[in-house]
Amino acid sequence: MGQNFGGRISLRLSTGEMFPLRGTLNLNTAGQSNEAVTNQDGSVDRVGTVQPRSAEISFADKGIDYDALMKADRFNVTVIEDFTGVTHYFTDAFVVGNPQQNRVNGEVTGLSISAEKYNRSNA
Repeated sequence: MGQNFGGRISLRLSTGEMFPLRGTLNLNTAGQSNEAVTNQDGSVDRVGTVQPRSAEISFADKGIDYDALMKADRFNVTVIEDFTGVTHYFTDAFVVGNPQQNRVNGEVTGLSISAEKYNRSNA
């Protein structure tokens, strides 16, 4: 049986601020990335690197104070997929990156959310 993807997705901070998402929402929910390293004898080892749970976001520029956003205390982030019934919870999160505002189409890119913890709820 197939799955549903897409539809309306909203992002809300625990401060109450909503971000009108635009474009792609990429989630990195594993707490580790792996890399293959080849030894001189041809054997292959795996190197694991701990990483934060994160979400790459792009959204419509609605007059957000980017200085305040980048300096804000940690907060919780809830991402709700209305069409699929899936909710993503990022706990103790903060914003990383460099906000880039496209004044031709009103899109803000270059930001991600990084969090201590991640949880997913399927409706």
